[in-house]
Amino acid sequence: MFRQKNSNRPGITLFELLLVMAILVAVAGIAIPTIDSMVTSRRLSESITQLKNELMEARVTAMRTGQAQVMQGTINGNSYSIVPWLGTNDSSDASLGATVQTADGSVVETESSSGGATTMSEDGTQDMKELGEGVVFFGVETLIDSRNALEIQKTGEAVPANGSGGTTNGLSSPLLLYPDGSCTTAQIVLVDERGRRMAIQLRGITGQVSSLRLTSVDPSSVSVVAP
Repeated sequence: MFRQKNSNRPGITLFELLLVMAILVAVAGIAIPTIDSMVTSRRLSESITQLKNELMEARVTAMRTGQAQVMQGTINGNSYSIVPWLGTNDSSDASLGATVQTADGSVVETESSSGGATTMSEDGTQDMKELGEGVVFFGVETLIDSRNALEIQKTGEAVPANGSGGTTNGLSSPLLLYPDGSCTTAQIVLVDERGRRMAIQLRGITGQVSSLRLTSVDPSSVSVVAP
């Protein structure tokens, strides 16, 4: 007769179960904030890369069309625009693809006709762009030189003082990118909801665009303008 082996195994006690659950809760408490911090940090980096690429693209557009481009951001908000800087050009001196304002105030874009001449077509509305979720403009510091001041005066706007002060409608001072490849000397600072900051710097003479990480600030000091 074969004797059956004892296969009884001790079960898990309530104490052991509670201990495992406590460990899991502790690990989750450490991991979740870390993951959230990584996600918000990535949004800040992606916003910097997005804006940097768009500024470089706008510089190329200015050089191609012969028309300056202007960037303005909403201080303490996440919206911004990069659009043609409207001047007094007419169809005879506007380059292909330039956006101009006619005598009656209409905004139009130049295009090439079938005969090779430059004609005008209605230009669509320029939508505001947005930074990543939780990322806002902390400041746009511009160095207003005589060239910037002259261009701004042509539009009838008041020339802003140097620094991060914005306009009366909450937008930053205009940052211009010129057809000769130069631009307004400026530093654009973005901040996320944890107070981490990154900046885009533009060198006026060369038009070079670079980015860098700045020291963090107290998150409570970051005010956000409601959209």
